[in-house]
Amino acid sequence: MSSGAVAKPAAGPQRIKTPKDNWLGFVGDVLNFSGEVQFRSMLRIDGHFSGHVDSVEGTLIVSHGAHLRQAVINVAVAKINGTVEGDINASKEVVLGPTADVTGRVSTRLLTVEEGAIVNGTFLPNTPRES
Repeated sequence: MSSGAVAKPAAGPQRIKTPKDNWLGFVGDVLNFSGEVQFRSMLRIDGHFSGHVDSVEGTLIVSHGAHLRQAVINVAVAKINGTVEGDINASKEVVLGPTADVTGRVSTRLLTVEEGAIVNGTFLPNTPRES
């Protein structure tokens, strides 16, 4: 009898899985893009961006290899696997993946920092306000 052992390749950076039909926007691998972006559901940035990103209820995904400079991010959820230099303000959650490199201020109710993430900055807990 032979065993059914199978070798698995070493795991690389984990990708964030999201339903494709929920995409609102996508900034691809461009040389440089700057300005102000407002969206409702989901935005993924794969390239270089500088400026403001705003969404009251949306999710921002910064992919591995993406670089945000002079960023001011105000979203509900931020999932970071690239480089962010600036402020991240998330009303619900920030997830710093294993390839995240964040320099700046992070403010959120729930912060997840995965092994391998680099953070150089300040964390400010964002507690819900009482009415």
